[in-house]
Amino acid sequence: MFNSTVSKIAKASLVAAVLMGASMGAQADGLILTDLTSNIEQNISAQMQDMMQVAQRELSLSLQTQLSEAMFELEGNGEASELAQKQSETVITSAMVKE
Repeated sequence: MFNSTVSKIAKASLVAAVLMGASMGAQADGLILTDLTSNIEQNISAQMQDMMQVAQRELSLSLQTQLSEAMFELEGNGEASELAQKQSETVITSAMVKE
């Protein structure tokens, strides 16, 4: 009788230990998944911020380049029209002198 009681207590203890181990393992798995998810979210957030900064820099540089090109073209067109006017004035003046 004593042996059967000890055997039952040992079996109950073993079952309780297995259940506690499984429960702790499940909690540990839950914590690992939570940590993993948190780390993934942080990495994605950091990468998105980096991408936004790069996109802002590229947009700013693109706009500066386009503005510079437009100003250069306007300046070049202004000089070309001034040269055309000077040449036409020279032609007119020389034509007047020849007459």
